[in-house]
Amino acid sequence: MPFSEYDSNKLEVAYQKYGKVKSQDQNKEEQDLEKLDSLDQLVSLRLVEVNEDKLFQVDVSKLQLEPVYWEGPIYEVRRGKWFGSDGIPISNEDADLIEAGYQAKKPYNFGESAPSSKQSKKLNKESIAQFNKKLKQLSEKVDLVQENDIIDLKNGKLVLYFNEKNAVMFPDSVNSSFEIGVIRNFGPSRVSLISVEHIQRGFTGDLDKTIFDNLPQNPIPRLSDVLLKEVTQMFSPMSALESGKVIEDSTKEDSQMKSVLESDYDFNTSSKSDREVDHLVLCIHGIGQILGNKYESINFTHSINVLRNTMKSVYKENEKFKKLAYPESEPDSKNADNNRIQVLPISWRHKIDFHPERAVDSLNKNDEQRLPSLSQLNVDGVKSLRNLLGDVVLDVLLYYEPRYINSIFEVVTSELNRVYELYMERNPNFNGKVHIMGHSLGSVISFDILAKQTETKKGKINVKNDLTFPVHNLFCVGSPVGVFKLLSQTNIAARYFTDTDFDPTTSPSSVASPKCRNLYNIFHPCDPVGYRMEPLVNPRFSIFKPEAVPFAVRGINSQIEDLASFGDGISEKFSKASSWFSGQKKYDSPPQTVEEQAERENALGDILSSLAFSKKEDTQSKKKSKTKEIKGDELTQLTKLNKTGRIDYALPMGVFDISLVAAVSAHVSYFEDENTAGFIMKEILSSEKEVTKKTVSLYTD
Repeated sequence: MPFSEYDSNKLEVAYQKYGKVKSQDQNKEEQDLEKLDSLDQLVSLRLVEVNEDKLFQVDVSKLQLEPVYWEGPIYEVRRGKWFGSDGIPISNEDADLIEAGYQAKKPYNFGESAPSSKQSKKLNKESIAQFNKKLKQLSEKVDLVQENDIIDLKNGKLVLYFNEKNAVMFPDSVNSSFEIGVIRNFGPSRVSLISVEHIQRGFTGDLDKTIFDNLPQNPIPRLSDVLLKEVTQMFSPMSALESGKVIEDSTKEDSQMKSVLESDYDFNTSSKSDREVDHLVLCIHGIGQILGNKYESINFTHSINVLRNTMKSVYKENEKFKKLAYPESEPDSKNADNNRIQVLPISWRHKIDFHPERAVDSLNKNDEQRLPSLSQLNVDGVKSLRNLLGDVVLDVLLYYEPRYINSIFEVVTSELNRVYELYMERNPNFNGKVHIMGHSLGSVISFDILAKQTETKKGKINVKNDLTFPVHNLFCVGSPVGVFKLLSQTNIAARYFTDTDFDPTTSPSSVASPKCRNLYNIFHPCDPVGYRMEPLVNPRFSIFKPEAVPFAVRGINSQIEDLASFGDGISEKFSKASSWFSGQKKYDSPPQTVEEQAERENALGDILSSLAFSKKEDTQSKKKSKTKEIKGDELTQLTKLNKTGRIDYALPMGVFDISLVAAVSAHVSYFEDENTAGFIMKEILSSEKEVTKKTVSLYTD
């Protein structure tokens, strides 16, 4: 994958500067190093930030690419000087040898035509056919030492130069006078000769197009679709074999992460890597992250890449987000696609010392293993399903074990501080707000960490327990916080109602108060892990319907919903539409066979018809539904937890949400869901003040 022109120029400048220091003699090098103010300046010569959001860096001393904020695969970087016909640069090792031969043979002096040879002869199609079929002519081998246009790379390959720009590389077994003559005759013309690879010195525009034509099409996979496929595979007759294959493939995490990287990032972006950012969102994963070693669909780094890309996509499609990002002026051409938000993953599960495939590290008095692994406790029935559920449920079980919960708190807090400090180091001009998004169990961890933060930090901060930055918004997504707090008999309250010297480590455990300005609880109606929070603030709030999250973009769901609200005549229109879609006919008798029944069925027409009637009924019920204006202390209880006056937000049910599919995929689909991305983006960018009145819909008997 090629870097952008901007990043390539940065890399070349750094490479030249660093190489200049390293190429001088030792004494001179020491003198130059003494001139550097600090070791950081030497590192700055060596490490170059790349990509649109500077999420990666290149070490020009090692020519390697690696992620900045999370652990991931390391890529070889090539400083392209000689390129193949596919636009990919020759390996650094071979390129150095080819360049050395180029300087020795001086092909730029050859002129327009290739050099003559005693053995060269006029060739025709028959000669090409003979060459490609490897029909050796009875001719002597070429003495490479005597040839002024050929070098031996000493690695099984020869290079023949044509001019200042073009050459070919081929196996050293292709060395007869006839074969060399065929190659010379056609010169730089890209004739199809077996094992002969055309190469060129320097990069040109035609190679740029060739690279992108040859890149594999690897679109970002939908998390929910892949997970659903994996779940259904478990119940197939081959599930046992496939589950074994999955476990075997789990050792290839590095290869899997490379596939994710190639799907998620565009290193050839025209951006100059200096995007203005006002909001940093740190995302904490939840249950089953250990599945990331087995299934790409659950890999959290990939999930955050999907969320970041979904936010960008929604931002581009809707002008209202651009007005929120730039309220005082229109975004210029430089920032037209900039939503001013950066999203980074906080991965913690791999740092917790418990794995279902490994035995617990505990020995008896004879130095023998005392405890088995979780997988060794499994019974044989539906083993693949047990493996999946074990991986998912395992983190919840760990959270109830005091030994591990303290470890989880320390690991997550330390990682939050590490990523934040690193981001500030790389972006010293950042003066914006920091937000946390927790998914599933990650939301419980986030909530509890913020609930443990004291109002004032006395003395030196412990980075394992205390956050080094204030949190503005906490987004709990697909969150079981509600049921966790109910089981522990704990209410939720704002810090506003606590004393200024409130110390959560010594306060009554019956109240949890997260230290953030706004608390959001976002859930999909089909998510079996998502629970409400507002009734824990005040049980009377249980009659409030959750606030509805609007559709982020005008897709088919929102368009059909609008159609359904046109009025009383909509049912008839939908009925006609369904008949039109199916060419519906009147039948005198019921179907006699299954095939006949299937032929008569009209899925799209049925959906439209049922939608028309259900939407009409919904519209009528809305008119009769009860509402209430929240006032006084009740409103204050909510506004001090969230400026909007609400905490619970329900995502819209799509027209084509089918309960079985939705139940399986809803819990992992938040990161790719446009409505989730749009809502979080809107709340982050919004500068609205605390509401003074709020009307809510109520559940009716």
